[in-house]
Amino acid sequence: MHDLNSFLNYILDVVTRNQIYLLFLVCAGLGAAGAWLIAGIPFREHLLDVPKERSSHTTPTPRGGGVGILAAFIVAGLTLRVPTSFVFAVILISAVSFYGDYFRLSVKFRLAVQLTGALMLLFPLFPQLSINAALSAYGFSPWIIFLILPLILLFLIGTANFYNFMDGINGIAGVSGMIAFGLLGAYTLHCPPQTVLQTNLSFLSICLALACLGYLPFNMPRARVFMGDVGSILLGLVFAALVVILARNYREILCFAGLLFPFYADELTTMIIRLRDREDLSRPHRRHLYQLLANEIGIDHWKVTLIYGVAQLAIGAGVLTATARGFWPVVLFLTACFLTFTLISLSIRKKIHAKMLIVKIEK
Repeated sequence: MHDLNSFLNYILDVVTRNQIYLLFLVCAGLGAAGAWLIAGIPFREHLLDVPKERSSHTTPTPRGGGVGILAAFIVAGLTLRVPTSFVFAVILISAVSFYGDYFRLSVKFRLAVQLTGALMLLFPLFPQLSINAALSAYGFSPWIIFLILPLILLFLIGTANFYNFMDGINGIAGVSGMIAFGLLGAYTLHCPPQTVLQTNLSFLSICLALACLGYLPFNMPRARVFMGDVGSILLGLVFAALVVILARNYREILCFAGLLFPFYADELTTMIIRLRDREDLSRPHRRHLYQLLANEIGIDHWKVTLIYGVAQLAIGAGVLTATARGFWPVVLFLTACFLTFTLISLSIRKKIHAKMLIVKIEK
């Protein structure tokens, strides 16, 4: 009898693993299919991203290729039985973002939809976060969730928009998504004990990494299609949500967020510089470090993307190693990385500024 039960469990395990592998292939295929579909649509004026003064590309290119990533998220979410409110919230925000890829929407309306979606996403998690032992791992009273909720919402919406702002050159959004979701999913799958929901969300993370991989050939090294808000907003929002849900304590929240370190560091340093220069943060610009490297210095897009990807992979591996040693090693490691990034950024910006002054004087 024991041998029969063992055999049946073995068969069930094989079937389950095969289903997961099939889901992985489907998500990679959907990421590619969505980009192929948008790239192949007959060119119509409202489908094209026409280069402007602030653009980093020079030829009209269709945007919205992230619909395949959205399709992969829906299929993976339904297959893995992710909470319905989670799936619906992401669909809502992505649908509005897809519409915004082609038609003008006000910033206030976008933020209102993102706030609504973020609340919908978190709603079913309130009991888990505020009552059970999971929250005590954060070192807080169970009811403190209502005080830190605004910070969680800021993190979700901020990461969604940071990801969107950083999607400005060929490949950078796809490569960063592949690395961040891949590392997060692989690491959390090997962190028992886990609930069924946490395991499924880890698989969801890997599914999105593979969807990004499927999308990449259509965007790098030459861009046949752009991801658009439908893909970048989705990736940023879901990544932040997975960080909050999968983290078992505040150390892991910081650690998991560090898997997207180059995006956070570039956006934060650029915001500080723009605030210093009294710029309107809502206005388009190309003052991110990755934009300066591609536009002002003239490095090929794919090379800049590769630089960011290698840095992200190295920092991600480093912060995952540091988290095993405790909270302060994670803080010290990320602080050192941020200071290094800031110094490099300021040095490059200073050289570009000096070069522009020389050109201006010569004219």
